[in-house]
Amino acid sequence: MTAMANRRSNNSGTWLLLAYAIASLVAVLSGAATMVLTGIPAIRWSLTLAAWGVGALLAYGIVKARPRGMAWPVIAIGGAVTVAATLAGPDQLGVHRWLAIGPVFVNAAAVALPAVIVALARMGQSARLAQAVALGVAAILALQPDASQAWGFAFACLAWLLPDRAPSIAVQAVVLTALAIIATLSPDPLMPVLEVEQIVSLALSVHPALAALAVAALATLPLIIWRLGSGGRASRALALYGAAISIAPAFGWFPVPLVGAGMSFPLGLWIGVALLAQGGGSVSPGPDGLFRDRDA
Repeated sequence: MTAMANRRSNNSGTWLLLAYAIASLVAVLSGAATMVLTGIPAIRWSLTLAAWGVGALLAYGIVKARPRGMAWPVIAIGGAVTVAATLAGPDQLGVHRWLAIGPVFVNAAAVALPAVIVALARMGQSARLAQAVALGVAAILALQPDASQAWGFAFACLAWLLPDRAPSIAVQAVVLTALAIIATLSPDPLMPVLEVEQIVSLALSVHPALAALAVAALATLPLIIWRLGSGGRASRALALYGAAISIAPAFGWFPVPLVGAGMSFPLGLWIGVALLAQGGGSVSPGPDGLFRDRDA
C-alpha cells in the first residue's frame, strides 16, 4: 500500500509540475511578447525568461532532494529571515521590499513566500512555531509595506489555520487580517512601472487576444495548484496565495506575477510548486515537543 501511495504521489507531482510549467511559461511569454511589441528594452523581458529557466532547474533539484521532516521548519524560518532582511536592505522612497544581489534587485517576499507557505502548511496549525513564523512574516510585510503580498500570505495562512476552531486560532486569523489591512493603508509613494504593474493594460493596447492569453494563464495557475497539488492544506494555501497576488493588480498598482517584468515571481513560484509537488508529508510536534512526519 505504501509503494502504491508513493507512486500516486509521484504521478500527481509530475502532472502538477508539467501543468504549471506550461501555464506559467504561457504567462511569461505573453508578457515578453508584449514588451517586445511595445519597445521595452530586451533586458527587462530576457531576465524574466532567464529566471523562469533557473526556477525550473531549481524545481528539478528540489524534487530530487525530496525535503521532508525537519526541513519544513528550516525552510519556513529561512524564508522568514530572508523577508526580514529587506528591512535592513535598500529602500525606494521609504519602501523596503528588495534585496540587492550585485546590480540586481529582487523582491524578497515574491521569492521566499511560496516556499514559506508550503512549509508552514506542512508543519500544521498545531505547531506553535508555524504560528509564530506566520505572525512574524505578516508583521514584516506590514512594515515594508507590501499589500499584495500581505493579503496573499494572509489568505494562505488562513487555509491551514481555520480548520482548527480553537479560540487562539481565531485570534491569530484576526491578527493576520489586521496586519494585511495595515499594509494596505500604509503610505506607498512608488509610481507604477509600465512593464511591471501595467503589463496587462499594455498587452491590451497591443491586441486584446494577447491580454486575454495573459489573464487566462494567470487564472489557470491557482486552479492547477489546487487540483493537482498534493492535496490538503499546502495545496489550498499556495493556490490562495497565487490567486490573491494575481487578482491584486485589479485593485491597485501591484506587480503582475509572471506576466510582468521581474525575476522574483518566476523563481519563487517554481520553488513553491516544486516543494508542493514532491510531497514528503508534514510534521507536527509530539508530546515531547519534537516535530515528526505526518501526512499532509
